[in-house]
Amino acid sequence: MNLNLYSNRNSRSDFIQNAVNALIAKANNINIAVAFLTDTSVLENLSKQGCKVRIVVRLGFPTSPNALEALLKISNIEARFFSDRSFHPKLYIFGSSGALVGSANLTHSAMTTNQEIMVHIDAEDNIFTELVGLFSEYWEESKVLTQQTVEDYKKIYDSFKSLSSDISKLETEIHKKIGKVVGTNIRRDKTKQSKENIFIEDYRKTYQESVSAFNTIRQVYEKVGKRKKSESEIPLRLEIDSFVSFVRDKHAKKESWKNTPITSGEPQSSKIRELVEEWHQTPWPYFEETIVNETYPRLKAIFASENAISEATADEIFQALCTLHSFHDRLRFYPGGLETLKQEFLGKNDIGKVKESLAYLVFGNTEIIERMANLIFNNKYKLNVFGQSNVQELIGWQNKEELPVINGRTTKILRYFGFDVRQL
Repeated sequence: MNLNLYSNRNSRSDFIQNAVNALIAKANNINIAVAFLTDTSVLENLSKQGCKVRIVVRLGFPTSPNALEALLKISNIEARFFSDRSFHPKLYIFGSSGALVGSANLTHSAMTTNQEIMVHIDAEDNIFTELVGLFSEYWEESKVLTQQTVEDYKKIYDSFKSLSSDISKLETEIHKKIGKVVGTNIRRDKTKQSKENIFIEDYRKTYQESVSAFNTIRQVYEKVGKRKKSESEIPLRLEIDSFVSFVRDKHAKKESWKNTPITSGEPQSSKIRELVEEWHQTPWPYFEETIVNETYPRLKAIFASENAISEATADEIFQALCTLHSFHDRLRFYPGGLETLKQEFLGKNDIGKVKESLAYLVFGNTEIIERMANLIFNNKYKLNVFGQSNVQELIGWQNKEELPVINGRTTKILRYFGFDVRQL
């Protein structure tokens, strides 16, 4: 075993930051598991250098809610959390190049001036493989850090920050409000989750991965500097959605998307850039004419506001929903065609409930994943003849959060471009 030691000694210039710089030169995918997060300067620098980071932190003193808020605003970063005090690692994995393990939390001072001890584990060492597996366990068992979670944490943290002797009370309040999130290897109690909660957590993780990957495509698309249509005609996220359809039809046919190796960085960006250029040179009438001039304006008019949904007729709502590929595809189950599907949808749903549920989905005040889950599982909101794929697609077409369309077609193309995302 060949180990390199880093401890921020001036006499040896063995600064942890030097090790980080050397490792990110070889790999731009970084996985981090740290107990505490008090500033984001290191993460901001990693993002500026084009690194893609997955980070797991612990909610609890001294993790700063301000740092968590800043974390969610940094591009190319996916964040998850545990809330139990047993989560206390300091692990940094740099792609397949190596790892750092030791005492340093993720702060600028820890990287440069604090008296820390970090050991570099070479990728050829068997321990490296174990560390990669360990981080995978952390990633799967932790929960996605959302804006709502940070807001809840901030309220609890602020109420206890002046009471250093009451840290255990702070932790208790976190568990009450946010939940006790603890790894299975140290969990003493087994809490049975409802089907709804299992869906919410699983889908939130899948959605986080997919949105992060979509945003990488968006960044490349924007750097190309071209649009088929202006933002005033159609949002960029929907133009990119049609680009995804183009790639699926022309390049990722049938199951070929499965054979693409996982990749990142410039090789991935180059592939995306090449197909974006091809897309701009290829006429695509269904997008340029049908979607831009017919289907999107129709859906946009009905879902412009809660009031617009309320005032729409049953026929207008049905026609707007037919904009969704997943909803229109239901026609294959109805020999009578569109009219039969219309009778089925309107016959099995009270139009008042349809309006209330759709308005809640698009304009509700709770977290978007929760709203989606309620449309799928909760009988108060659930609609007949309108399933999970329909809910997901409608959110992509019209939402106040400016989120993209994420469905089975999208995740296949994300995988085709080399992203490691789960399939829907």
